[in-house]
Amino acid sequence: MKKTHVQDFGNYVLLGHSNSVLLSFDTTDTIPDFDIHGYEVTPMGMNKQVEFMPRGGGRLLPLDIIRKSGKNVTISSNLDFKTSIAYGEGIQVLRRYRAEDGRIHVDEVLRSEQPKVFEFLELNDINRFIMELINDLRIYNDAFVEYVFDRDKGGHNLVQLRSREACYSLISKQDKKGHSRWHGYCVDWNRKSSTETLATPLLDRNFPLYDLKSRMGMVPNEDGKQQATGDRRFVQMLSLPTSGRFYYSRPYWWSVFDSGWYDFSNSIINFKKSIIHNEMVPRHVVYVKESFYEKLYKDHAADTDEKKKAVRKKFMDELDKFLAGEENAGTSLLSHFEYNQMKGGEMKDIIIEEIDERKKGGDYIEDSEESSNVLCYGMGVHSSILGNSPGKSKTINGTEARELFTIQQALSKYLQQLVVQPLYYAKAMNGWDDDLEFSIANLQLTVLDANSGAVKQKGIRPDTNQDTKDS
Repeated sequence: MKKTHVQDFGNYVLLGHSNSVLLSFDTTDTIPDFDIHGYEVTPMGMNKQVEFMPRGGGRLLPLDIIRKSGKNVTISSNLDFKTSIAYGEGIQVLRRYRAEDGRIHVDEVLRSEQPKVFEFLELNDINRFIMELINDLRIYNDAFVEYVFDRDKGGHNLVQLRSREACYSLISKQDKKGHSRWHGYCVDWNRKSSTETLATPLLDRNFPLYDLKSRMGMVPNEDGKQQATGDRRFVQMLSLPTSGRFYYSRPYWWSVFDSGWYDFSNSIINFKKSIIHNEMVPRHVVYVKESFYEKLYKDHAADTDEKKKAVRKKFMDELDKFLAGEENAGTSLLSHFEYNQMKGGEMKDIIIEEIDERKKGGDYIEDSEESSNVLCYGMGVHSSILGNSPGKSKTINGTEARELFTIQQALSKYLQQLVVQPLYYAKAMNGWDDDLEFSIANLQLTVLDANSGAVKQKGIRPDTNQDTKDS
């Protein structure tokens, strides 16, 4: 297939003179990811090359997403909000059981009841681990978990869980069976001949737990043999699936880049900055009678063109300093004048008029508000929760805010289930009790009619309708 190189010159808004605002962003990730070309590297500790597939059409796209997001206040705030709301109150260890009345109940487990489980969570700093996964899933719709087993090749004890940053992670080209066999981790993918790539076996994304058990010799592998491999480290790819993608998911919120709204939002900021820094907005116009200079030359004994030029420049600099300096606010400028009896008017040497031109600082306020609302819409965040209410009404009541907050948490359910999945794998590999469950506790504030204040509800479980409440 013939490759065509397209030079992206970007889009510009001309502000006059030499000032311009650049509006450009690499959206090559919109192409189907089966039509991209990988690049081969020799990972550390390996004597063969592995072809890894970049995310989208560019090596630096993941880092560009972070950089671009950090430059936009609305996008940064939305990502922080969606990450925080998905984290809730962190991990809960639960036990599901059937009571005497036949109903299923779920209770929170104490540390004294499962010391090994809580020790595993503590040693792996599970709260930070979960937050890192949520961060990557919110930005890229992909996250990577590394499972580290003990060195005893005869056992299958899982000892560590690690998050491998998605911005530095790539997966290998699919084989004839449609499997990507390797996960590549490198902080400098921009170097084609990088020798700092760490390659780790990648679990089958369709059957990750079965693949993990087969590699550890707990179940038969795809060849029907039940034997452990020599590998003690494996990587699982967690994804929020999107249609038409073979290697990496593409977050729907990236439409804010393709649609041009990101560029439009930033252009408003750049436009205002350009006016402030580059466009001179005069506040006064000064009229100087030409005969005044003749008097000035005479007072300074300026009898040559060079001396006259110097005297004139000195006067203009002092006048400009007087008008522009803040320390001169409220002071007066002394100027002479004569009365012309023939014309019946004053003949002034210097006339200073203030320009009635309002500063261009309030331009595009409505456009800025519109772009913020569209960015929030594209990212699935109601702008009223973050303080920017769309439409004519600029305020919402507490009930609306709480309902919006609850809806946002409900929409995070699948992501929450995804990030606790590694704990279920640890449970399966380490032989923890079958009735143990893991969940992310949500936080919801409600107002009681009995004037007793607010109630904090933890771990809302609709299946049991039994919430743990702290007044």
